[in-house]
Amino acid sequence: MKAPSRDVLFQTLRGLLGEAFALHQKGAVGSRLGRAYGMADGYMRALLDLELATPNEIRILVVEERAKQLGPATQELSSDPAARDTLAA
Repeated sequence: MKAPSRDVLFQTLRGLLGEAFALHQKGAVGSRLGRAYGMADGYMRALLDLELATPNEIRILVVEERAKQLGPATQELSSDPAARDTLAA
C-alpha cells in the first residue's frame, strides 16, 4: 500500500482545521467543538511524531486556515521574548 503524499496529508489537516474553525465561528461549544479541535490537534501531533511535517510547516498551515475561516489576526507578535514583554506591559 502506497503512503499518501504530503499534499494529501496537508489537505486533510486543512479540512480538519476548517471544520473546527467553522464550528467555532458558528458559536459551537462543548464536546462537538472539543472533538473537532482534538481531531485536528491529534492529526498535527501525528504528522510531527512521524516527521512528515516540521513545526514551522504546521504553524504556517494553521495561520493560513485560521485567516481563511476567521479573518486575519488582530496583531502580529514578535518571536523575540523581550519584544513580547513590552507588548504585554
